[in-house]
Amino acid sequence: MIIVSLIGLKKCGKTTTAEALISEFKKRGFRVGAIKVMPHSTFTIDTEGKDTWRQKQAGADFVISLSRDEMAYIEKKEGRAKLTDALRLVPQETDILICEGLTEDDPRISRIVLAKSMDLLKETFRVRGIETRGEGGQKGKGAKIIALSGIMANEAREHPDYPVFNCTGPEGVKGLADLIIEKGGGN
Repeated sequence: MIIVSLIGLKKCGKTTTAEALISEFKKRGFRVGAIKVMPHSTFTIDTEGKDTWRQKQAGADFVISLSRDEMAYIEKKEGRAKLTDALRLVPQETDILICEGLTEDDPRISRIVLAKSMDLLKETFRVRGIETRGEGGQKGKGAKIIALSGIMANEAREHPDYPVFNCTGPEGVKGLADLIIEKGGGN
């Protein structure tokens, strides 16, 4: 499975890029999954007093909710859940997993860094903790950065260290998808 993480600050184009890549990979016949990391959100699909909440309160280690069109898995975690927690739920036949906002250090992850502007790129690297060099001189803390994208790609067509892709147009999306397959396939 190819695992890609789209990393950037708020409102830099992560979701737009995720949507474009998912759509492109589906057109190519791949089985695609997505993970959305919400580190500061208090969002929960469980509601106090409802049946799933009551089952958790009674001591269930996890609860699966089945509705007409969806299935949800609910498991309480101490601290933030990690990629390994999520991977055990990802079907084995998944070809590509698009992770939005995942900043974990994991050599299986190909990173795409997104920024609002070239001026904010350095801040994005700093805030997301990916400005240092990892093992073997790779940029990023142990994970490989393969490209740049986001709103900044509207103004910048190139960068000295990484290819830049504008995912608001079909050529940019196709080019980034090709690169993900090329670079991510070696995980």
